[in-house]
Amino acid sequence: MLVATISDQLGNQMFTYASVKTIAESRGESFGFVRAHNTLINDSDQHYGNEIHTIFPNIKEEFLSSMPSQICHTWDEPPLHVRSTNYQESALTVPPDTLMNGHFISYRYFQDNLENVREWFAFPADIEDDVQAQIAALQQKYPERPLIATHFRVGPDYLRQGFRLADDYWFHAAEEIKKQVKDPVFLLFYDKKETSGGIVNEFLEKYDCEICRGSLVHDLNMMSKCHWQIICNSSFSIMSAVLNADPDKVVLRPSVYPVGLEFQKEDCFCDDWISIPARQDPHSRRSCHMMRFKGRILKLIRKVK
Repeated sequence: MLVATISDQLGNQMFTYASVKTIAESRGESFGFVRAHNTLINDSDQHYGNEIHTIFPNIKEEFLSSMPSQICHTWDEPPLHVRSTNYQESALTVPPDTLMNGHFISYRYFQDNLENVREWFAFPADIEDDVQAQIAALQQKYPERPLIATHFRVGPDYLRQGFRLADDYWFHAAEEIKKQVKDPVFLLFYDKKETSGGIVNEFLEKYDCEICRGSLVHDLNMMSKCHWQIICNSSFSIMSAVLNADPDKVVLRPSVYPVGLEFQKEDCFCDDWISIPARQDPHSRRSCHMMRFKGRILKLIRKVK
């Protein structure tokens, strides 16, 4: 048996589940997952919450309320700064009855198992029905115009922790879309929209857009239903493209994925997706530096006390 520890927010949970379950099934082993203590909650669905086992009905039975007694080994994902790729060959050869700790944010773990991954993460029927109806209404409103799912992850947590992309990424992506299709309509999904100003409002002013932001689960589903997608440096965003079953879909992704003072490895994205020039927001990087500096000062103060 392999047991995965899922942690943090929805996208990270999905990556861990899909990666470790794919490994387990490829080895003919059983699979389950436990939940790490979570203090990182950015968004939640009023009905379904923010956990994979409360959202996706096909995987509920694999949630373990306690660690199975047979688990006697542990594998820990190496820290980002010491690994050259997120995909780790050593994760494939762990002994049986191992607890797997990490985020596993690499498309490579399940790139040959996408049909099963999409089945595991099948959405509740009411979400499917609502999204299909909304897309049909948009297609009627904008006949023969391509609908472009566009995801912004620009909230205060991203800014503070050094994850924030500079605004020009989304404009570069939109201009690339306009080179490839005529009269696109951008469907906007976001974690934060300012009352005035800010990237989402600036994007709204420059392009034909529809704000489609709904619940956490609604947004993940609806983004995955669009032939064209502009994703960002977010595991949630990437997973929306993973769940997109359109064999001819076109996904635009940022050339970099900043995570604090480091960058995610390239294999978090699919090789077939179009890389659009992107850079870390300088203010976000400075905020991360400042946050870490304050953390070191607090540690020194505690030692003195």
